[in-house]
Order: sequence, then structure tokens, then C-alpha cells
Amino acid sequence: MNRISPHTLQTLRNDLDVARVITRLGMPSKIRGPRIAVRCPDCGRYETTTSPDRNLVRRFRRARGFNPIDLVMAQRGDTFLQAVRYLEDVLYGP
Repeated sequence: MNRISPHTLQTLRNDLDVARVITRLGMPSKIRGPRIAVRCPDCGRYETTTSPDRNLVRRFRRARGFNPIDLVMAQRGDTFLQAVRYLEDVLYGP
């Protein structure tokens, strides 16, 4: 079984900049001041924006938030473990 340390999970959720994840995923986005509007991985609308102080992507109409792990899972269709491994590559890879 592949165990993920709590420190790694905390780092991926809270410290890995969600804007970097959006760029790495190639998600369509628009700069709006200090925030980035991204196309929602669920519905495809630009009603989703980053919250830099919380490191989240927030979908207001559906009241759903995506941390970096959730975002990868929704955008790529990955399992939790696959998303964690992908983000480890984003964080520690080239």
C-alpha cells in the first residue's frame, strides 16, 4: 500500500500554488486582477476563480471549492492517489 505522509498532503493542498497547478494542467484561464478565472472542470463555464489567500479555486454558483488535489482529480479524472502523484511531480519535478 502506498502511504502518503500528512506533511506531503498538507504541502500539496496548502503550499503548492494553485495558479501553478492551473498552468501545468493547461486549463483555459483569464487574469482578473489578483485572481485567475478558470473554466470550471465540471461545467466548462468561466464562473470559477482562484482565491490566492486560501489556495483554492472556487465555483460560486455551485458553492464548490477545489484545492490543488481536487482540481487535478476533476480536470484529469484521476483518483486521489493519481492526483497526489501528479502534484508531487509538479512540486518536485522539473
